[in-house]
Amino acid sequence: MTASTSDQEGTCFLSYARSDEHFALRFANDLRSLGASTWMDQLDLRPSQHWDRAIERAIRACSSVIVILSPRSVASENVADEIGLAIDCGKPVIPVMIEPCDLPLRITRMHLIDATRDYQAALTECFASIAEDRGNPKSFSEPARELGGIHEPEVIASATRQLATVVGPIAQILVKKAASEAASVERLYDLLSLHIQVEDERERFMDSAPQRHIPSGNLARSTEAMLAAAKGVQINGDDLERLGKILSSYLGPVGILIARRERKACGSLRDFRQRLATTLRNRRDREEFSRRAELDGASHETAPPMRLALQSGG
Repeated sequence: MTASTSDQEGTCFLSYARSDEHFALRFANDLRSLGASTWMDQLDLRPSQHWDRAIERAIRACSSVIVILSPRSVASENVADEIGLAIDCGKPVIPVMIEPCDLPLRITRMHLIDATRDYQAALTECFASIAEDRGNPKSFSEPARELGGIHEPEVIASATRQLATVVGPIAQILVKKAASEAASVERLYDLLSLHIQVEDERERFMDSAPQRHIPSGNLARSTEAMLAAAKGVQINGDDLERLGKILSSYLGPVGILIARRERKACGSLRDFRQRLATTLRNRRDREEFSRRAELDGASHETAPPMRLALQSGG
């Protein structure tokens, strides 16, 4: 994406050493899953863009800068240049230490977030710092405005208790954020399950979601799906695997679990695609998923059947 002011306003720039890329990618994606808008070269820089100019534009246009601190990053001239430019531009700088190291002089008096012992606590603190500096609704995901949210205290309290048994105290923040974006209790649990790394724990958490009355607007659609299921109309295994794999490219391993669950309520492949698309919070991701699902499905439908070559005996 182009790092213009219109694109980057409210976005947090991520500065890191190349050898710390694995941590930086995880941290950026986890912040995004919480709703923060981040800019990272590995995720947002197009191949056609000139690296130096794109980095400079992104820093000048962003609202704040996260610096991943390690012995490698404090020795990096690129990271030093990015810190210097951020300070010169008056951007709030959020230092996150992932390994003990000597702090650069220009950030020694800044509040340091320590991620050397407790990753989740550091992530939560960083997210809170971004929220304090944002001053613009674009720092958080658009779907919160598109979908409305869940406001039932008992649902939120129950989800918080269940999630806390897996991820600890950060559950309260995760549930509050997800509840502002979810259109249903089912979607709330989908969003929260993204923060559970162990598959068995993730499945148990998703199964613990309370049953929900079907909204009147969706009654006809749900009835149609149930009737179709009763007649034996099912999504075949190939379509389940294919669409689950596409969904997982956005959500990670939980994508296939969501696909398996949604499969039971769908009476047609089209309905299945639509239901999976709605599990994505970002509007662009939903549109892209729908295009990919339809194009991939069309290629499977139009592909010529495989034929076995018979060899005649000599």
